[in-house]
Amino acid sequence: MTVDWTPVFVLPNIPLDHAVECEIAAIAPAHDSRVRALKRAHPTFKQFLNRFTDNFGAKFEPAVLLLDAAAPPSFRDVAALGSFRDVIALSTITHGRSLELRYPRGHRVLFGEAFAIYPWMLDRHYKDVIGSTPAILGTHLVSSFRGQSSPALFRTSLAASDIDEPLLAALLARWRRRYEAEEPAWDDVALMRSLNMAYHASLLPAGTDTTFYDVGRIVSLWVSAFEILVHPGGSGKANREKVFELIERTRWAIPASGQLAHDTGNKTKVKRTLASWLVQSLYDCRNDFLHGNPVERSTLLLATPQRTIFEYAAPLYRIALTAFLPLVYDAPIPSATDADAFGGFIADRMTFMDPQKTAEDALLTATQAPPEPGARRPRITRPAPQE
Repeated sequence: MTVDWTPVFVLPNIPLDHAVECEIAAIAPAHDSRVRALKRAHPTFKQFLNRFTDNFGAKFEPAVLLLDAAAPPSFRDVAALGSFRDVIALSTITHGRSLELRYPRGHRVLFGEAFAIYPWMLDRHYKDVIGSTPAILGTHLVSSFRGQSSPALFRTSLAASDIDEPLLAALLARWRRRYEAEEPAWDDVALMRSLNMAYHASLLPAGTDTTFYDVGRIVSLWVSAFEILVHPGGSGKANREKVFELIERTRWAIPASGQLAHDTGNKTKVKRTLASWLVQSLYDCRNDFLHGNPVERSTLLLATPQRTIFEYAAPLYRIALTAFLPLVYDAPIPSATDADAFGGFIADRMTFMDPQKTAEDALLTATQAPPEPGARRPRITRPAPQE
């Protein structure tokens, strides 16, 4: 059966190699067969996509957020569509940030603006463009439209290898469950709210006028993303202790990640993992900035690696999601006598665990001194994973 797709939004800041999708929704490049079919069926839609340039006049066609035309009404709500974008953005940015900590200065998607939804879109009759934000509501002719990508970041291409696929698959399943349910479970609501907060935490702290105060404000949003994730619902409380509990439930892929060797807490110190110690650092930084305590640029820095705590927030969030979802490879182990099946199991497990190991390796850089000027950054060595 042919599925009809409806274009809902465009995303001009993210060139895609291929569509990122599930059965109900997709963010697809302009060369996707569904987008090409829509351009053939609706010449005004083709005209609209052709009227985008970057800030220097180079033309491009933006990615398109598509929705199955037969999707239930709950999926057409802007909250569901925004959550779909958040799922894809966080599956990309957490992985990109992890890789950037290990191999700095790569060509990666690191900020949420890459997935920003453009405020102007064709109306449902494919006639005029409509602009809608909390600040504007208006309509105009397509022939007068001049779309642009963001002036604040480069249009960095996104390939399949840039996305944390195990995380994406798990989050898409939870996204669908959340918006299919007449009365969604609290943890599904909390997850989508947390992803929304994490998306806004992943945005640029500011523009050309960015100061360290702006980075401190962004750290506070990351702390909120963690607390929303662990909130028990009702009159329950979300706090640092509950975030610690979540982090400590993680099934670590690297033995060093699970070592209880780091002091956390205030007056009463408790030995926890490095990840929990980084949570403590996020909280300390958040409290200093939001409570008006004296702060300097050094307030954001971790002493050993001389990196900002902000850089560790996204990989740390991936660890929290690992425990929350939970992300475990639970396929049954085939008999070792079946060489093909056993080899396939090992390969699949390695593929599934690789993003988790990447996130853990990223956090372990917090224990490494910065390289000497001009020296190559040392590669992380890790023990064999535990079975």
